[in-house]
Amino acid sequence: MDRKPLREQVDVTERKAPFLSSAALAAVARASSVGLFGLAALFALHETSSIVAPMFAAVVVGVVLSRFGDRAQSLGIPPFLAATGFAAVSAIAIVVAATALTSRLGAFVDRAPEFAARLSALLGGILRPLQILKIQLFGAGADKSSGVDMGSITAVIGGLTPALGGLLIFLATLFFFVAGRADLRRKIVLAQARRENRLATLRILNGVEDALALYFGSAALVYGALAAFTALLTWLSGLGAPLLWGVFAFVACFVPFFGVTIVFVALLAAGFAVNDQWLAGLAPALIYLVVHFVVDNAVLPAIVGRRFEINPFLVFVSLVFWTWMWGAIGAVIAAPLLLIMKIVVEEFREEDAPELPD
Repeated sequence: MDRKPLREQVDVTERKAPFLSSAALAAVARASSVGLFGLAALFALHETSSIVAPMFAAVVVGVVLSRFGDRAQSLGIPPFLAATGFAAVSAIAIVVAATALTSRLGAFVDRAPEFAARLSALLGGILRPLQILKIQLFGAGADKSSGVDMGSITAVIGGLTPALGGLLIFLATLFFFVAGRADLRRKIVLAQARRENRLATLRILNGVEDALALYFGSAALVYGALAAFTALLTWLSGLGAPLLWGVFAFVACFVPFFGVTIVFVALLAAGFAVNDQWLAGLAPALIYLVVHFVVDNAVLPAIVGRRFEINPFLVFVSLVFWTWMWGAIGAVIAAPLLLIMKIVVEEFREEDAPELPD
């Protein structure tokens, strides 16, 4: 039987492929290039977090302190001396806060067995079935401790070196940024060729400085009052170490969502550890939660205004992303970075675009 050639069996009639136009392909290529560059940049930021994260934090702090630097220069203080003063004050504040936290945390660690015993007695009905299950699974010797875990101590000591290195990078970046901020601003503005671009760049820089200074200045005052209230609350509740609780609450306030959760859980555990009654154990944590809710949703927005309001979902996404990217430093500067992006987007948004009603 004669077989037809393959060319005759298959329809090889030329057909126009449903490809995109050359302009669309060029747009896709540009978008792909931008996407690949963005992924590469994110990977680089993640891999260099020990260096880049302290530098970003120092720039944010330097921008917040920019208004104080301008005031110092107006009083005749040279930028070099102002930068030295800001760096010294920042170093002293960090050292004092770290010393207070570590000393008080040491006291808590010393009393950990006592707290554990009180919690076990208070929650005995809940923990007893779990304890029986643990013994059945792992044996009666599961609760016996073999002494101090030297591996944990080594890990803690090993983590001090990167922390000190990050602190030095932060202080050095803060010093040089504050000292050369005016010259850096001028060079960034003059680097733009067109007058319109120079004005837009100047508006962005001024807007970022004003927004961060107002936001952090107002937040520092409000959260400072909340920290003082927390210290008073823990003192009246008999939790001890009110200075530790105050510093802890103040720092945690700058970490959206997670900060208040951590403080609430800590107050809850401490309350149950020092009180035998449920109401007395719950009271400090519940009071703190209510006061923090009022401060975050009523007091602070009333001070900073609606201009700095950001969608909570975007704040949460930014917090999760920058925490994964840079750890604790990323959690602290997640909100400022989102605020900076908001100001930049507002500057480039079309002025004649219709706005939807609230």
